[in-house]
Amino acid sequence: MKIKAPFDRYLLMLGLAGILAYFGHDADFWPYVLVNLAYTFAFWEGNYQLVGWVRERFPLMQQTSRRIFTQIGLSVAYTLLAGTLVTIFFHLIDWIPYEWDFHQRILIMGLFITAIIAIVYETVFYFDLWKSSLLEGERLKKTAARLQFESLKNQVNPHFLFNSLNTLASLIPVDPVKAEKFVQEFAGIYRYVLEVKDRNFVSLREEMDFVSSFVYLLKIRFGEHLKFEHQLEKQLDQYQIPPLILQNLVENAIKHNVILKERPLVICLEIQNDTLMVSNNLQERSYPAASTQTGLRNMVQRLQLVANKEAKFYKKEGYFIAEIPLIHESD
Repeated sequence: MKIKAPFDRYLLMLGLAGILAYFGHDADFWPYVLVNLAYTFAFWEGNYQLVGWVRERFPLMQQTSRRIFTQIGLSVAYTLLAGTLVTIFFHLIDWIPYEWDFHQRILIMGLFITAIIAIVYETVFYFDLWKSSLLEGERLKKTAARLQFESLKNQVNPHFLFNSLNTLASLIPVDPVKAEKFVQEFAGIYRYVLEVKDRNFVSLREEMDFVSSFVYLLKIRFGEHLKFEHQLEKQLDQYQIPPLILQNLVENAIKHNVILKERPLVICLEIQNDTLMVSNNLQERSYPAASTQTGLRNMVQRLQLVANKEAKFYKKEGYFIAEIPLIHESD
């Protein structure tokens, strides 16, 4: 039957004290067992508590060196102090005579026990961390693959494709030059989607060039009823961003708002404190578009996954605002 913690270490202490007494003393076996048990308990239990205390403060794999050196310093100091105090205690109650050689042997034994305890506990803990990091790494890979697939799937939107082809069909007989420009921008959009599908970051300039092509196609359809405003040219080369996020925000604004001549939709971009602020005036549809709400959640998860940063989305004073943290090119 398996012995449950914490009693297993107490039984091990008792067994170790018995073994030391059996091999280390010929007479007065049980008193010597008690003496050895007192030393063993002081060394083992004290260091066990120290291991837990240090582990709580340095729990990460990358903190292993700091955890080990802190543990060594505290354990050596504690073992020397505990061994000395227990020896003085037994001398005061006349259980053992005080001899420097005996005191020295006790301290060496204590350090040996401490080293064994520390090695065993740290080895087990490090192995558990290693297994956890492998599992977490696999989970992150699967999450990244899923989010990338969802982003790609969202971009190759059948409705966008259908509307774009209808627009192109209407342009060809009326304005062939504009139709050719439309095809070039349309091809550029899907080429970009395929190029970035395996990348965690792109420069903000790349993303803005892509979104400009996307907005160009939308403006063929909506004309001046759709406005896209920004003054980011000087800052485009300073930052990176996960690909396709900005396009998702533009498409989200188109999907959920009315766009009319008398009520144009205005999408504005600006950078504040290393954060891309994307806002649009709220003029929500009377009959909301069907939505699974996965688009915004996808953005939040991707930013958390690849950059450990948090995106925010909220409504304020008649506007929908998205705050997308940016990554410096130097990072």
